[in-house]
Amino acid sequence: MSNDGANIGIDGAEPILQDPVVSSVISTMSDISLTIDPDRCVTAAVARPSSPFSEQVNEWVGKRFADVLKGDSPRQFEQRLSELVERAAQGEKTPFRWVELEHSDSAGHSMPIRYAMHWMAARHEVLMLGQDQRPVIEMQQQLLNAQIALEQDYESQREIDTRYRLLMDFTSDAVALVSASTGRVVDINHNAASLFGVKRADLLETVFADHFVSRGKTGLIASLTTHVALDSPEPVEVEVKSSQRSLLLSSKLFRAAGEQLILVRLTDPQFGSVADGRLIANLRQLFYRSPEAMVFTDREGRVVDANETFLNMTDTVSMNDLRGVSLAEFLARGTVDLKVLLENAQRAGQLRMYATKLKTGFDAQVSIELSATWLDDRIDPVLALVIRNASNTATQRPEMVSTDADMRGVMELVGSSTLKDIVSDTTNVIEKICIETAIELPRNNRVAAAEMLGLSRQSLYVKLRKYGMLARDED
Repeated sequence: MSNDGANIGIDGAEPILQDPVVSSVISTMSDISLTIDPDRCVTAAVARPSSPFSEQVNEWVGKRFADVLKGDSPRQFEQRLSELVERAAQGEKTPFRWVELEHSDSAGHSMPIRYAMHWMAARHEVLMLGQDQRPVIEMQQQLLNAQIALEQDYESQREIDTRYRLLMDFTSDAVALVSASTGRVVDINHNAASLFGVKRADLLETVFADHFVSRGKTGLIASLTTHVALDSPEPVEVEVKSSQRSLLLSSKLFRAAGEQLILVRLTDPQFGSVADGRLIANLRQLFYRSPEAMVFTDREGRVVDANETFLNMTDTVSMNDLRGVSLAEFLARGTVDLKVLLENAQRAGQLRMYATKLKTGFDAQVSIELSATWLDDRIDPVLALVIRNASNTATQRPEMVSTDADMRGVMELVGSSTLKDIVSDTTNVIEKICIETAIELPRNNRVAAAEMLGLSRQSLYVKLRKYGMLARDED
């Protein structure tokens, strides 16, 4: 075996490269340079002096190349070599192939090498120039780790943003974020937007002070920042331009990402602060201790919450059995009553002293009077109901003059008409009274009245016209 410092070869064979300059160039460009003879044996080898293979390649010379490979690399080498020989046989002048192979170091660790395979026709040998792929793999791993870190940071940012958005949307306070430098609205929740009577999206990036009367941008921002600096700050009183509504502004100055922001809480003094602890405590005590039943439903009439009094009235064991159940299941006229409540409350905002009956869990019925209020100044509007047990109270409705006259007319028929005629007239009187009552209960909602009576809308109008009630209502 001979070794001239740059070339390694078997005795009696020519060195891999005769020209020292070319040999030096190859050693500089490649971590490993090998020649493989037709018997698949390593005839010469050279490694870059700084390469970790500089000592190891000395042991490869004279061995079958497959013996210094591991895993599936021998099969890949044979496959690429066959393709190289085939291309050379087809007459290509400088055929070459790329192949990635794995070697093992003395400790058994994998060493991936990417070889360029060149066919040397004169010697029927293969010149293999290899590059160590470990630095590339390490760089790829670093890039992958950086990508994973970015994804984790992105997910963390999304989680924080989601929490922030949920807090803004579901807090009972009306809150806005205002830039201290520009005076523009950076963010605002739905409760605050409802105080201005516009959508949240229409308020973003607008000048906060422009929404108030006689408040310049500089003046309002100065008031809010001065308010923060005071030991005992008083809320800043403003008036909304669009509705002339008076509001109180409380603020908190903070810095985020190098920008000063003002957290502003808006309060309507007419209704008080929703976040007032004393008010919340009082309302909570009223809800749980009230002798009247209180129920909150969603816009479809499904029970969201109810107090203990309502549970007692309906003989319900727990709130878990009530939540999500339609209120129509507890009303005597079912969906008819519920539709009257929802439609009138949504149209007028409230409904007073609606008389009906409440069904209990044991199929009993309790006479009730209820009042309904539609709470739509929130993301999910609810119907609030206050229900009073009227079973022990004689609820008197004003008797209509027309009804008295009809009854007197029927009584005057006794002695002058046959019983058959009297019963016929009485039927008309009763029918008229029922129609008037059905019209009165839903406050002239004729669709609901028709459903109460089990009539079509067209049939109801026919009967209204028959008794002269249609013309009277139109007048």
